[in-house]
Amino acid sequence: MAELRIPLDIPDLEIISQVINNKGEIILSVKSLKTETPCHKCGKPATIRYEHAQEITIRHLPIFDTPVYLVIKPIRYKCGHCEGRTTTTEAYDWCKKGSHITNGLSDYLMRQLIHSTVEDVSKKEKISAEKLTLAIKKSISTKVNWDSYSALTILGIDEISIKKGHKDYVTVISTKSSPDSQVSVIAVLSGRLKDDVVAFLKSIPDHLRKTIESVCTDMYDGFVYAVIEVLGEQVLVIDRYHVSKRYRKPLDSLRISEMKRLKSLLSEEEYAQLDGMMWIIRKNHECLSEADKKKLELLYKHSPKLKQAHTYALQLTQILNTHCSKKSGLAKINRWMKRVKKSDVTCFNSFLVTLEKYKSYIANYFKKRRNSGFVEGLNNLIKVAKRRCYGLFKTETLFQRLFLDLQGFEIYV
Repeated sequence: MAELRIPLDIPDLEIISQVINNKGEIILSVKSLKTETPCHKCGKPATIRYEHAQEITIRHLPIFDTPVYLVIKPIRYKCGHCEGRTTTTEAYDWCKKGSHITNGLSDYLMRQLIHSTVEDVSKKEKISAEKLTLAIKKSISTKVNWDSYSALTILGIDEISIKKGHKDYVTVISTKSSPDSQVSVIAVLSGRLKDDVVAFLKSIPDHLRKTIESVCTDMYDGFVYAVIEVLGEQVLVIDRYHVSKRYRKPLDSLRISEMKRLKSLLSEEEYAQLDGMMWIIRKNHECLSEADKKKLELLYKHSPKLKQAHTYALQLTQILNTHCSKKSGLAKINRWMKRVKKSDVTCFNSFLVTLEKYKSYIANYFKKRRNSGFVEGLNNLIKVAKRRCYGLFKTETLFQRLFLDLQGFEIYV
């Protein structure tokens, strides 16, 4: 039978013997080639060999889908610097303290966990869920490592419900160093109180806080005033798509009421010609086909009120689509508000109050045209992760899983 030699790839270890047990697992008896270890008391090198500690078994990377275990008796050293000759069991750089798996296997398992679950990987790799969970805790911190960031150019703040229907919210704070870079999560906060967000923003190191150019969020006051308090009004961007939802909703309500009115007035044949108006009104005008435009003109003929409201909504969309300065954009919004107030259209009354309150922060969008699109994408990823893992109820666990799914390929692949 031909031999195959595979290097262990762990420095300071020598293989003494190797066997295959009755479970088909590969057992490698190894010894350490180290000559010293840091003293646990004074931190200086302990070099006097004293005795061996109890034998331990540590799982290593599989070979040909076969589990591999390293069996070793750690050496205990006496410290020549400490009074009483303190003894210390040698520490290994290829295995974390107290872990039953090597660092190599830990990285391999982290790769398998990307977009997967603990239960699935546990079954595939024949390792207990408890050991896998422990590996996650030892490999991935539950808090952000600021040393891995050189800039926090764009921040996104949003809340998501952990338990559907329970109003059990967490606040997710994410960042992008540039518009084209990968999104990463820097915090998952329990609840959505302003004070919690303020505390986190203040915890950002000063040199990184100075690099923040935009903070994109919705109109939730807890987030808005937290950003203003710590970072100032100039970086706060109220997301344009949340603004669009606010003025499209009353337009949709007006459409529904007008369609009900027309259904009672028009014949069945005439009303059938207005079929599919919901999507026609929601689309951008330039995206409509000729047939859609004819239907829209017919609706306008039957409902002048809806025509006027739809025209104003399209005008505001056009303003948000315009590339201009903040000053120019704010002036356009103010003129739009004056026109609507002078008109007979009343469906936007509530929205006008909201717009008046937040218009300065909405107009910050015109500076660099940044929005919460990446935040909404992240929310979809979180929802998928929650369904895949049958619920993630702890903020620490959610942070770890998001870290794996977003940055795992970069770190472990």
